[in-house]
Amino acid sequence: MAITISFGIQKGGVGKTTSTGITSYLLSQESKVLAVDFDSQGNLTSFLTQQNIYDFTEKTVLEAVKEKDPRPYIHQITDTLHILPAEDFLSTLPQYIYRTYNGNPTTLLKETLDVVDDQYDYILIDLPPNLGDHTINGLSASDFAVVLLQSEPFCYDALERYLQFLQSIKSNTNPDLVLAGILTSMLDGRTTLDASILEQSRREYEDIVFDSTIRRRSRIKEFTITGIMNQTKADKEALTQYVAFTEELKKRVQ
Repeated sequence: MAITISFGIQKGGVGKTTSTGITSYLLSQESKVLAVDFDSQGNLTSFLTQQNIYDFTEKTVLEAVKEKDPRPYIHQITDTLHILPAEDFLSTLPQYIYRTYNGNPTTLLKETLDVVDDQYDYILIDLPPNLGDHTINGLSASDFAVVLLQSEPFCYDALERYLQFLQSIKSNTNPDLVLAGILTSMLDGRTTLDASILEQSRREYEDIVFDSTIRRRSRIKEFTITGIMNQTKADKEALTQYVAFTEELKKRVQ
């Protein structure tokens, strides 16, 4: 049975996709992983496959949930890392749910992923930056939720509302959902503001906040163009912080 983990918060540009992608890559070094791109921007798809998202038109997670069978649409990146890709037509999912679908609108993704649950050790879901049907389905399909906190005021202000949203999902659609923790991302150690937000979040949320933090590094940004690499000194230094986070995450979800 796979451990299903979602990465989310209702803010864009905070490192959700990068964290989902690199964590999927690192977990796949020792385990079998399915990454699920559930954001119609398709950034996780392009990040991990290094292909144009439109290469996957009509071969995406949207078709998978409509058929409740992901198997024809899973793309193999390596033997141990697979992805359910997305492109922008995924944005039409609410239209399908409320005009055509007759089942439970909150558990469609879960019922789809249940088909392959026994084939993976981990399933990681990249959620969009909103609190709509995609995020509801993603959290309803998750065993654990990782919340991204970019160390800037707007994202910090959104954090409490996202945690309330998680509690609503737990109360109404997924009683087994567990908050794995809050991951501070895109931290700029040179600025007092970033440091103060990290300190404030640790003070307010205590051990819910991961000990690991993800600092801004140009090499991580370059991975979106080159793909994730672990060859040069710069590669290894960029990945080190994600290695620490992945190890901490594994302990929290066991």
